[in-house]
Amino acid sequence: MRRPALLLLLLPLCLAGCHLQPPGERHKTEIEVAVFEGGYGISWHKSIARAYERLHPGIHVNLWGDPRVDEKLKPRILRSDPPDAANSSLPFWKLIVANKLYPLDAALDSPAYGAKGTWRSTLVPGVLADSQYEGKTYAIPSNLSAWVCWYDQRMFDAHGWSVPQTWGQFMRLCAQIKAAHIAPLAFQGKYPYYAWATLLSLYQRIVPWRNYYAMQDAQPGAFLDPGFVRAATMMQQMALNYYEPGALAMTHTESQMEWCNGRAAMVFCGLWLENEMKNAIPKGFRMACFKVPPVTGGLGDPNAVYAGGGEDFVVFREAKHPRLAADFLKFMVSRQSSKSYITQLDTLSPVIGAADGLKLSSALSSAVTVLGHADHLFSDRLSGLYLDWNRNVVSDALGDLVSGHVTPLRFAQRLEAGMQAVRANPDIYKPPARGVPWQHK
Repeated sequence: MRRPALLLLLLPLCLAGCHLQPPGERHKTEIEVAVFEGGYGISWHKSIARAYERLHPGIHVNLWGDPRVDEKLKPRILRSDPPDAANSSLPFWKLIVANKLYPLDAALDSPAYGAKGTWRSTLVPGVLADSQYEGKTYAIPSNLSAWVCWYDQRMFDAHGWSVPQTWGQFMRLCAQIKAAHIAPLAFQGKYPYYAWATLLSLYQRIVPWRNYYAMQDAQPGAFLDPGFVRAATMMQQMALNYYEPGALAMTHTESQMEWCNGRAAMVFCGLWLENEMKNAIPKGFRMACFKVPPVTGGLGDPNAVYAGGGEDFVVFREAKHPRLAADFLKFMVSRQSSKSYITQLDTLSPVIGAADGLKLSSALSSAVTVLGHADHLFSDRLSGLYLDWNRNVVSDALGDLVSGHVTPLRFAQRLEAGMQAVRANPDIYKPPARGVPWQHK
């Protein structure tokens, strides 16, 4: 008796198209947005979806999240049934070359939400560089991070130390700190890959952009560039003279704890450091940061910062509503939406001035200052493209470099040999060379 009764109850719904959507939703245009549900969760994204619906009553945003969103997206992409937009770790360049992604330039060059100028003009310069190919842009970051040197302003004030403006001043500061019987630098030595961003920052300070991006394009011989060998030499000198004793055996949290406890004065790390160590940072600690200092006489841009967007979103070319999805992303990465992003998730947005007027921690305020003075952002795409090279060649070679077990030249030769093996392997996907990204702007 219960089953027929249930069928009778469901019958009107089935006659209406077996659709459980509320009556008011039936005639709305739906855009589907899939989000990787990681450390930032999806509560903020859902709040933005509801705000977009209030602004556009005829649109429903079906936004969902999953820690394994990649696994759910792959079969849908293969059968040409992707969601409209997504944030995932799918192979970005493969999707571009396969013509699966929708270019976002029309949206980027349209008026921004809640600000003067175009959407593109509201974004931090350089933040789109890693997602551009043949003059078109295929992804939008919703997050902004940077690689900087962290210190305790309270300790610096107590000793009369100043933030260094050049690499030479930085090395003299390290000598002063060591003379005060404090380790100048903590280092996450059990994971030597933490040295990679500092090394690339030094390389960028020494050479012009064409050299830096020749390496990012994996051009033959790029790692044998004398500028790269010089950067490796500077990195090794810093490590051998100023890393905390025992640092090479420490995990990231162990070494960062040494910094929190004042046994080391500085540490290179990303913007996630404050959140990662929030339970260990003592009361009165005034966390601040500075960029990797310029190298005197270097040919690189002294105002550039190793930083970039993260939590990228893409729109699929085969989506049902790619233009609307791009517009939703424009709303999501707008100045107004980014303010709640910063305050709710305690991180930064790629929108210029998004943090203005907000109450930030000393650490986040310092990072905003660093990024506010940057004229270009740059980063590394090799480690994401060639995972085995990164895991098996770069990490081991960095460990030998900072421990003094290999010369800087031999270090560079090992990286070049490893990359040559990548070049020669037809089974490893290699994206087209892109040159200096912002020449396409």
